[in-house]
Amino acid sequence: METREQAFEQLIDEKLGLLRGTAMRILGNPADVDDAVQAALMLAWRKFAGYRGQSEFATWVTRILINECYDMVRDRAREQEVLADYGETGGANAAVSEEEAEEVSLLDRLEDAVARLPKLYRESLSVGVLSGYSPDEAAAMLGCSRNTLYQRIHKAKQLLSQSIREVSYEQA
Repeated sequence: METREQAFEQLIDEKLGLLRGTAMRILGNPADVDDAVQAALMLAWRKFAGYRGQSEFATWVTRILINECYDMVRDRAREQEVLADYGETGGANAAVSEEEAEEVSLLDRLEDAVARLPKLYRESLSVGVLSGYSPDEAAAMLGCSRNTLYQRIHKAKQLLSQSIREVSYEQA
């Protein structure tokens, strides 16, 4: 049996890039990514006694990270609501060209469409498609079978396609 320190050292050596990639796909902000990974590792360190070994250690920590990321997303949404209540706007895109603004608009629409997906499908896309984990690892992290993961990803793609068609139709 390896010690807690050895388990964490091995996790960081082998999976830090995948942990950061998973967080980046959920959060989209490198500064938030570092905060989320650090918070997840600290929480896993504190809760290590509760790790029962039913899944791989990296899978367990990734699940903690995903939960931490979604907590940050919810906090960010609450902050945006507060700012909107006070009439503050970002204005970050004020000095961009028309072409850049159109590209940003397309990316924003895609991000919005992904963000509007039900949590189950959003997580399935993030972990199952974008994270770089194998299908078996991703399914284990999400607590489902490989086939269920594939079905969720398929449904998420259908919902995204429908959402994008609706936005395109509304703008035409």
